Amino acid sequence: MRPASGTLARMTDSHPPPPPRTAAPAARTPGPQGAERKAQLLACAKARLLEQGWAGTSVASIVQAAGVAQGTFYLYFESKQALLGELRREVFRDYERALKAVAALPLPPDARLVRVVEEMAAAVARNVDLVRVFREAETAAATERLALEGRARLGRTAAAIVQEGIDQGCFRPGEPALAAAFVVAFFDDVLYESIAYGQPGPPEAVVPAGLRFTLQALGVAPERVDALLRPPCP
Repeated sequence: MRPASGTLARMTDSHPPPPPRTAAPAARTPGPQGAERKAQLLACAKARLLEQGWAGTSVASIVQAAGVAQGTFYLYFESKQALLGELRREVFRDYERALKAVAALPLPPDARLVRVVEEMAAAVARNVDLVRVFREAETAAATERLALEGRARLGRTAAAIVQEGIDQGCFRPGEPALAAAFVVAFFDDVLYESIAYGQPGPPEAVVPAGLRFTLQALGVAPERVDALLRPPCP
């Protein structure tokens, strides 16, 4: 007799079939109280990461600092990497809030663009230690995806200023979205390296040099650039 095959073989096997595999539960969307707990976990994780770095921070140490069970962590985050992604989004939201506040100021577009870059420098400076953790921890794919998300939001604010400058004759005609993307990407990377490592120079040299390059590329007259970048009188 031929051996049973297919379904019949599985039915006549002396060993019962294994139970169907189930996916791990996804992190839930928190309600009001859950949002407070999630914020607490993020705050504890941020403190631990800044103190111990990515490799030195475990989920166990985060929940110990928060005073909750380890299972509670996984109600809000699928992994430590997922928590890090949420912290990275918080940093980009900080950048975005700063830029939107400056974008609403009653200034000419070129002056507002200068203030945008100055605010970006301040935002990078206050988040530089956490950004260093991000760069230590994330894979290239995760870094690229989250950076693209954040830069797209920042770019929309910068592009609106560039478009207004084109409409008013402050900037030469061009592609505002591309110009904004260059500005955001340039200052996101170069400012971080300047603040974190002092390369290619200290921020007090990098910011005005980058601004001069940007304004000249947008067609702002040299004398106007000089006036915009002139240090205020004491």
